[in-house]
Amino acid sequence: MASTPDYYKTLGVPRTASQDEIKKAFRKLARTHHPDAGGDETKFKEINEAYEVLSDEKKKALYDQYGTANENQIPWGGQGGGAGFSYEDIFGGGAGGNTYTYTTGGGGGGGFGGFDWADILESIRHGEGAFGTDWDFGGGSRAQQGQDMSVQLDVSFDEAFNGTTKRVTLRIPGKSESETIDVKVPQGAREGGRLRYKGRGGPGQNGGPAGDLLITTHITEHPYFKRDKADVIVDLPINVAEAALGASIVVPAPDGTKVRVKVPAGTQDGKMLTIKGKGAKDIKSKDKEAFGNLKIKIHVQVPTDMNDEQKKAMEDFLAATPEAVRPW
Repeated sequence: MASTPDYYKTLGVPRTASQDEIKKAFRKLARTHHPDAGGDETKFKEINEAYEVLSDEKKKALYDQYGTANENQIPWGGQGGGAGFSYEDIFGGGAGGNTYTYTTGGGGGGGFGGFDWADILESIRHGEGAFGTDWDFGGGSRAQQGQDMSVQLDVSFDEAFNGTTKRVTLRIPGKSESETIDVKVPQGAREGGRLRYKGRGGPGQNGGPAGDLLITTHITEHPYFKRDKADVIVDLPINVAEAALGASIVVPAPDGTKVRVKVPAGTQDGKMLTIKGKGAKDIKSKDKEAFGNLKIKIHVQVPTDMNDEQKKAMEDFLAATPEAVRPW
């Protein structure tokens, strides 16, 4: 029997990691190792397998306790009978002080061929009866949902800001032919936003439904615009004179227009000016017409190479400045 890999090591997280930490680690590794991004397909499959187990509470519990999430490999009992499960084990408490023991049959000791005791007990815990609703009394396998598939979709700043439709060709695991789908990227799409396509992932087994296709958007860098959720940030360089005296400057907006902003006299480096409603569409808002803001970050540029006239002006300024700027 092949040994089960260390899923925590695969994702690079401790055994005490929360579901949120597990999800973040998976997303980071998936972006790096996905074949469409030039990654190794074998490594990507290992990452997917680890996340499939650790993101599922039931599978994770089995893996933590037995070292495998495959219930058919769990050593519930030995040859001719074995470890029993008491009523308290199943229901979490006694029934009138009595203990009822359910014993697994093992290889030749009265077991139910084709039944998995872990699933039987889980069904009892959830009030579905000993055999639940999916058991095949002929000894066959249960229907299983197909594997979800995660893909990163690179979009430009403008495509995310305005919305777009991109045609993507995918190779779905378990299918012989690739599939081409049109992905609608909504206006105001954010970095790390996820689109879910039901039933477009890996095929199910034994009549089970197909998994889902999860597409995560990644916004590529823009020459001067940056996104902060629905807000758009742009750096505005100004010279020392503009900062000291104030200025009126035309700034490009992400929707293709231009806006004039007033830089107040005495503006300091790092000051943020805000133009409301000139950011990206806020897809998280209940208001369908809500937009973020355009935030203009001031950067005061100190001259490094001045001509004689500029030097004279600076010297005159220094001579006319009696107040000290330092507290000592």
